[in-house]
Amino acid sequence: MASPFAFIRNLSRERKRLWGIGASIFVVGTTFKFAYFQFSRGLMVDDMDARHLRAKAHLEESRRFAQWAEKDRNDRAPELTDDQRKQLQAYLELMATFNPDVHPVPPKAS
Repeated sequence: MASPFAFIRNLSRERKRLWGIGASIFVVGTTFKFAYFQFSRGLMVDDMDARHLRAKAHLEESRRFAQWAEKDRNDRAPELTDDQRKQLQAYLELMATFNPDVHPVPPKAS
């Protein structure tokens, strides 16, 4: 079986030189492209790692604030009486009937 590059032996010296230049440009371009994408991938991965760490820190801070706010709110607000709880439930059901997108109606127990 003949080599796939056997045709090069039959080319003139100028043509061989042109093929060599073309192959060199191809190899250099491919190498540059590979190096560029590896470099840019490294930058993106490093940036994503940094953003992830900042997001985790912010989430933890938000959770601590939410816990503090819940405790503060519970300490300040008095407990609802049974009458107030019924009025609040009636209000929420009224809002759910007029605005189902904002206040979804809970399914009725059969």
